Amino acid sequence: MARRSLVLSFLLLAAMALPMSASQFVELPFDQVAREATVVVRATIGPVTSAWNDSHEVIFSTARVEVKDYIAGEGPSVILLREVGGTVDGYTQQAVGFPTLREGQEVVLFLTKWDDGSDWRIYAYNQGKYIVREVRSRELAMPDPVMQGDDDRTPNGPRVRSNAVQEAVGLTVDELEQMVRAARQAQPEGPRSH
Repeated sequence: MARRSLVLSFLLLAAMALPMSASQFVELPFDQVAREATVVVRATIGPVTSAWNDSHEVIFSTARVEVKDYIAGEGPSVILLREVGGTVDGYTQQAVGFPTLREGQEVVLFLTKWDDGSDWRIYAYNQGKYIVREVRSRELAMPDPVMQGDDDRTPNGPRVRSNAVQEAVGLTVDELEQMVRAARQAQPEGPRSH
């Protein structure tokens, strides 16, 4: 019993020693994500490029995003989207749990600006990215089944839901749009300056 207490005490001390600023992937309610995103867009991801930041510590992937429709908010028809992670000169950095940017994807994105205010990022990690697919003559919006680091955590490559499972969890794009608008109307309008 004393050994168990010693182990539990050690684990508690180790947990308290972790920096409070460490990223935590806490799943947020859909309504909160929809309200807190600065804009929500229906778009196509363009070519993706990756580069080191100025201090050569972090790789960022950047893509031009062609906006087809602003579901919430407003802005230009082309935006620059930047996410952590990518490959430069054969060196790959992955931010586990962050969304991946893949050229040509039809998506619905919940976006906010980076703290430096220059580029956009996907809000709430992978929760802010839906893939749009045509299934049986309907456009469905499904949570992106692949995120960075998935290929490192599974023995057979990235964890991807089967098409049958994706179809079962997908909403029509119209249903997703209605949910976004309802969530944003449920709270008094305030500045969304993320």
